Amino acid sequence: MLARRPLAAAAASMTAALLALVALSGCAVAAAGPLSGAVVPTGAERVAVIGDSIESGLGLDPDESWPALVAASRGWRLSNLSVPGAGFVAQGTDGGDFSAQVATAIAQHPQLVFIGASDNDLGTDPATVGAAVEKAVDQIRSALPHARIVGFNALTGQAGDDDLAPLDAAVKKAVEADGGTWLDLGQPYRGRAGLVQDDGEHPTLPGQQAIAAAVEAQLPD
Repeated sequence: MLARRPLAAAAASMTAALLALVALSGCAVAAAGPLSGAVVPTGAERVAVIGDSIESGLGLDPDESWPALVAASRGWRLSNLSVPGAGFVAQGTDGGDFSAQVATAIAQHPQLVFIGASDNDLGTDPATVGAAVEKAVDQIRSALPHARIVGFNALTGQAGDDDLAPLDAAVKKAVEADGGTWLDLGQPYRGRAGLVQDDGEHPTLPGQQAIAAAVEAQLPD
């Protein structure tokens, strides 16, 4: 796990690996919507990401978000639908919750869907969040029966593990019930010097690289 490695070396090695992969493949990655003019390998896996400001790369360039970094490494056709402020119940900056992202993802027929818990749902009744999680994951599975669904825990620079536990548990339960894969990424950037932006919540580029490395370490081929 990256969290156990010296931070400077981890960031440097992750950056070098990603640059090498991009250089060798000649690929660029779309951060919002499939392709957006980027060149990707023929037959590349179509991937949608449903998430919040962490996944969207708030404060950074879109291609510096962890979904874009992983997509560059794996040669995916990425549609990063993530919206700052959004959650399964919480409304994002576009006025919608994750259900809007789910509908868009379904319309794009991805082969792989990432969907994560969000600390934006903190303060909402856990039962309400749980019902929204179950509905969202069931909709994905029903509409995309052959797609891989990958769930992951809420990523944050501030919230505590105990507060996040019910949100994470709801996503884990729903994803595994529908035959998906659960990734417990821990908190790769929380409280780590140089990995958190000045707002205390969002990861810097090295922080996003740390998340990408955690995803790569756990994601099945």
